[in-house]
Amino acid sequence: MAVTPVPAQLQNLLDQIDACERDARALAGDLTDAQLNWQPGDTAWSVGQCLEHLALINVFYLKGMDAAVQAAVQRGTSAFRDLAPTVLGRWFVAQMEPPVRLKVQTLASLVPPSAVSRDQVQQRYEASHEAYRDLVKACAEVDVNQVIVRNPFYRLIRMRMATVVLVIPAHDRRHLWQARQLVADPRFPHESPVTASPRG
Repeated sequence: MAVTPVPAQLQNLLDQIDACERDARALAGDLTDAQLNWQPGDTAWSVGQCLEHLALINVFYLKGMDAAVQAAVQRGTSAFRDLAPTVLGRWFVAQMEPPVRLKVQTLASLVPPSAVSRDQVQQRYEASHEAYRDLVKACAEVDVNQVIVRNPFYRLIRMRMATVVLVIPAHDRRHLWQARQLVADPRFPHESPVTASPRG
């Protein structure tokens, strides 16, 4: 069976996710677990919590989305044309981009634990993109502006699949930006330089 080529707009989304993963590795790769889990306040998240939240929410948000695309393929929908969210969809995606302008309350199940392991959270974060990459590639076979799904958080709101695939990289960038602000915070516990012991 021939594989449908990935259109340029969809490939750009895949490239954006690759860039997010590189940014996450550059941001957290050299941090100790103590630095990764440092919080500037009781309610403010750490770098590790930002990454863990993304790992959790990416899985939650995409649940059932591939099935919606496959159902559209079975119905015989037209192939991908472009990414054209509604006005509300474009606004929603824009709110996910950094810097953070609109704050929303996170579902309790998606609130990350206060302590995470650097290597494990990085693996979970990158693994959470597997379903996204599969979804984006599958979208090459459908008109993503005609595939309508319910918003996972606000079930009364229906949105185009075009909005779904645009939200993930934007939301990733939002929390990676948040994590960078933590590392730049003057209170962030930077490691003290190691001094050599004097020789006797």
